[in-house]
Amino acid sequence: MGKHILVVDDDENILNLERTILAQKGFDVTTATGGAEALELLAGRPFDLVLLDVMMPEVDGFTVCRKIKEDPRLKDIPVIFLTAKGGGEALAEGFESGAVMYINKPFTANKLLTIVKTMLEAGTNLT
Repeated sequence: MGKHILVVDDDENILNLERTILAQKGFDVTTATGGAEALELLAGRPFDLVLLDVMMPEVDGFTVCRKIKEDPRLKDIPVIFLTAKGGGEALAEGFESGAVMYINKPFTANKLLTIVKTMLEAGTNLT
């Protein structure tokens, strides 16, 4: 079984695209359509990586990332933001919240896979 990745996005089309790209390369993918659901899933089972949107209703991605990094059981999980929210302030907030990478949408399948593989190979050295 491949590495277990949690993909979080409130856009079903993006969520399905990410799941398809990753699953075709052998990753075990779980999806969540919002921050609260993501936190529930993280509490229930281990993940090797989290791909996280920023702009979501109820609980945004920055908040989810901070909660992951504050939890001793979860803090070593690499978080990659994959979002349409660009700009210097958003980028800075993404890294300040604990993310190891920030990818702007739209993205290519090759870019997504390259970054995911690189982060998984690096392991907890980046967190």
